[in-house]
Amino acid sequence: FVTLSVAIFAQKVQKISLTNSTDEFTILQNEPLKFSFKTSISTIKVNEKFTKNGDFNQLFVENYVNDGEFGSPSLPTLKKLIEVPFNANIKVNIISYDEEIISLNNLGFSNKIIPQQPSVRKDQDVAQLPFHFNEQVYLTNDFIESQIAEIQNVGIMRGVNIGRLVVRPIQYNPVQNEIRILKNIVVEVNFENADITLTNTMKAKYYSPLFQNTYKMLSNYKPNTNKDAITTYPVKYVIVSHPAFQSTLQPFVQWKTKKGFKVVEAYTNNPLVGSTTTSIKNYLQGLYNAGTPSDPAPSFVLFVGDVAQIPAFAGTTGSHVTDLYYCEYTGDKIPECYYGRFSATTIGELTPQIDKTLEYEQYLMPDPSFLNEVVMIAGQDATYGPLHGDGQINYGTSTYFNPLHNLNSHTYLYAISGSSAAAIISNVSSGCSFANYTAHGSSDGWADPEFSISDISTLSNANKYPLMVGNCCLTNKFDDPVCFGEALLRASNKGALGYIGGSNSTYWDEDYWWGVGNKTVVVNPTYSATNLGSYDKTFHDHGEISADWFETQGQMISAGNLAVTQSGSSYVDYYWEIYHLMGDPSLMPYLGIPTAL
Repeated sequence: FVTLSVAIFAQKVQKISLTNSTDEFTILQNEPLKFSFKTSISTIKVNEKFTKNGDFNQLFVENYVNDGEFGSPSLPTLKKLIEVPFNANIKVNIISYDEEIISLNNLGFSNKIIPQQPSVRKDQDVAQLPFHFNEQVYLTNDFIESQIAEIQNVGIMRGVNIGRLVVRPIQYNPVQNEIRILKNIVVEVNFENADITLTNTMKAKYYSPLFQNTYKMLSNYKPNTNKDAITTYPVKYVIVSHPAFQSTLQPFVQWKTKKGFKVVEAYTNNPLVGSTTTSIKNYLQGLYNAGTPSDPAPSFVLFVGDVAQIPAFAGTTGSHVTDLYYCEYTGDKIPECYYGRFSATTIGELTPQIDKTLEYEQYLMPDPSFLNEVVMIAGQDATYGPLHGDGQINYGTSTYFNPLHNLNSHTYLYAISGSSAAAIISNVSSGCSFANYTAHGSSDGWADPEFSISDISTLSNANKYPLMVGNCCLTNKFDDPVCFGEALLRASNKGALGYIGGSNSTYWDEDYWWGVGNKTVVVNPTYSATNLGSYDKTFHDHGEISADWFETQGQMISAGNLAVTQSGSSYVDYYWEIYHLMGDPSLMPYLGIPTAL
C-alpha cells in the first residue's frame, strides 16, 4: 500500500450503454416486517483522470456515489436511507439479477479504475495530500466481490430508527481491466423479530408534524399517525436563555404563542435548568422523554446567549463547539429537535435578532419585493470550484432559484465570482431573501470573493433580511469573540435573520451533497426524488401534498445533513456536530413574494 501526493485532472468522457436495463429504483413491496425493491442502471460514464501519480479511469452513474476502501477501486454505489423497525434482525436476500461484462480496454480505456480517495477538506491544498493506492488489490486477477446489498445502522431520529441501504452493482477485475455490472437486481429485506408495537409506539409518542417531511427521505417510511394531529395539539417550542434576557424575550414569546406554539421558557437561574451543559441537557431530555401524543415532546429549541451565557458542548469529532447534544437523546449523532441560537452577550445584541424575526414573520416589511431576489455564489478554488462549486449553484438555479419560481438569481459561478465581491455585497445590501456561498471561509466571513464582518456595517438592507447559507469553513465558529454568522444576526437594521454555517471546516464532497443531495458530483446535476438535499426540501413543486409543507430554517440543516448521512461518508457525525443555525429554527423563510390565501 503506497501513498503519494495527489493532484487530479479530468479529461474525456464516454458513455457505456447497457443492454436490457433501465435506470430504476422501485419499491416492490413495503410491509412492516419486510420490503423488497428492484434497482438497475442503464448507463455508465467513463472519465479519464490524469494525476501526478499516473493516469486512471473513473466510473460514474447518475445519482450514485463512488465508494470503496481508500486505495481500492472507486466504484459507483447506490445508497438510500430507510426506516428499520426497532429490535429487528435484518436479513438481506438477493432474489435475482442479470450480468453484463464489459472490457474497458476494448473501449479504448486501458488505464485502471482510479482508487478511492478520502474527502478533501476545504482548507486543504489538494496537491499536498497523499494519494492512496493499494498495489496488492490491483494485482487481483478476478472480479473483486463485496456484498451486493446490505443495511447499515445509522441511528434514531425522533422515534424513527434509520438505516442505510447500500447496493454495489459494479465489480472490477483490475488485471483484465473488466467490469461486471449487475442489472435488474431484485432484493428482499426481512426485519426478523422486529418489535412492531414498539415501532408504532415510538412514532406516536414522539410525533411531530415538523418531522414528517424529513422522514420522507426514508425510502420505505410509512407514517402511522393521521395528519389531523397537526392541528390537534400545539407544537412545543423551548427557549433556553440567560435570565438577563427574560424581559427582552417577551414580545418574541408572545408572538410564538399567538402563532400556536406551546412555548416553554427555561432560564438558567431556574435550578431545574441550571447553567451547565449537563444540567441543561438533562432538563431538555426530561421534557423530551415526558412527551405524549397529547402533550408532545419539544420540536424546536432556541438557545439565547453566547457561549458565556449558554455554554456549548465540545465536539467529539474535532476541535469545535456544538449545540447538537442538547437536542440528541438516543445515543447517536442525530438530533430529536430542530435548534438554533440567538447568540448575544448583551440586550443590545439580542434586540435586533428579535426585531428582525418579528418583522419578517409578521410580514411587516414596507416593501416585500426583495423576497424575489436571491444571490448564489460558487467561490474561488481552481480544483473544486468549476465542478463542486458550479455544480451546486447550477443545481440550485436551474431547479429552483429561477423565474419559473418567480425568483431572480444574481448568480456568480467560479469563472466570474473572484472579481465580483463588490457586486455580491451590493446585491445583499439591496435586499434578497436567500444567499448561498460555497467555497473557502473563515470565522471572519466568506473568503473569495470576500464578504467579511467589516463589510456588514456598510450594508443598507433595512427591512430586507435574508437567510444566508455558507457552505464553507468556520463561519459559525461561535466560540470566537464574534463570528460571521453572529455578526450578521446581531447587526441592527441590516444583516441577516438567519445564518447557516459550520463551527469547523467543511468538505467539498459533503457540502455538495448537503445542498444538492446524495448523487454524483457533476456540473449540471438533475433532480432525483430519492436523493434530496437542502434545496429540494425547501421547495414544494414535485407533488408534495400541502400537509408536508413544513420547511423551516431548522429543517434545512437536517435535510442537508441527512443527504450527507445517506452518502455514508466518514464525516457524517462531524457534519451533525458542526452545522449550526444562528436564528430562529421555527422560522419559515419566504422564497418569493407569497400569494394571498
